[in-house]
Amino acid sequence: MEENLIYFKKKLTETGIRQGWWDSPGIVAALSGGGDSVAMLWLLREFYRGRVVAAHLDHCTREGASHEDAAFVRELCLKWGVECRVKTVDVHAKRLVGESFEMAGRRERYEHFFETASACELPFIAVGHSADDLIETQLMNLFRGTGLAGLRGIPETRGNIVRPIIAFRRESLRTLLRAMSVPWREDASNTDRTYTRNRVREELIPWIKSNLNPNFENAMLGLARQIDAEASEREAEARQSIGLAAADIPPALACWKTSSLEGVSDAKLADMIRIQGAILELPVLSRDRTQKLVSLIRKGGCWRFQWARDIEVCYSRRGIGWLHRKDIVKSADKNSEKPWLPWWAR
Repeated sequence: MEENLIYFKKKLTETGIRQGWWDSPGIVAALSGGGDSVAMLWLLREFYRGRVVAAHLDHCTREGASHEDAAFVRELCLKWGVECRVKTVDVHAKRLVGESFEMAGRRERYEHFFETASACELPFIAVGHSADDLIETQLMNLFRGTGLAGLRGIPETRGNIVRPIIAFRRESLRTLLRAMSVPWREDASNTDRTYTRNRVREELIPWIKSNLNPNFENAMLGLARQIDAEASEREAEARQSIGLAAADIPPALACWKTSSLEGVSDAKLADMIRIQGAILELPVLSRDRTQKLVSLIRKGGCWRFQWARDIEVCYSRRGIGWLHRKDIVKSADKNSEKPWLPWWAR
């Protein structure tokens, strides 16, 4: 096992240097209690020199099982001497209008992670996505029609969010935990095949390996690395364009000056749209819907485009903004005496 530990340390170090957090003063580790996140915390505690603070959100779900997850996380961190911050939230009760439970859970989790990072003055947040998560995401994006960017899978970093175990396969992480006699908790929902990701994991990938290509997963990881390199260059250019186009028009979550988009190519505009959605942590649009939004922007006029259940993109000559529907309705009611003007142009 000693040779394996050398391998794990080397790979974690390479990943940390590449992602920019290896020499940082500390990191928040998102800890669900599942195998991937527990393995990530073990590796950080074992090999990373900075301060590690674990963060866990109790979703108040699964008939009390989420409380047991929280208790497990607390006990594990106490045993390892790792500072642990657990937040309890009734996610069902916290759902916004039109928001799914999954979206609400993700929003609440990341809010807790960012709050923890701010309170502890730590520059990075580590989440436990493995190489298997990347492959599953590639396939799901392919079937949703998200285009070339979707085949990138999961980016290694996004802002101050990093993925220390993205280069490790899930089974190798489980093998490490077993060898070190480290327990973890399995969420029963991970094998529930009513969820698309679980069907991809449990049915589709094994079928492809058995019938088409036994090295399929390595091929997908290689494709992800190739696309990631190309996408990083395009993303940097698109982010610069977003910065030049940005405008402050409350209560928009984000807003661009329409005049700044005139010289932008359709390909770059599509990149800008995708990246703005990622910045706002919105669901990924399909390629067709992204192109539809590009076409609407080129057409001009005055319109609203539904991105997610509670988020719309609103356009007028003044600007294009991403807004909560409740803010659109509120403003429309407030300015009902001027129905011929779009609310965001008043």
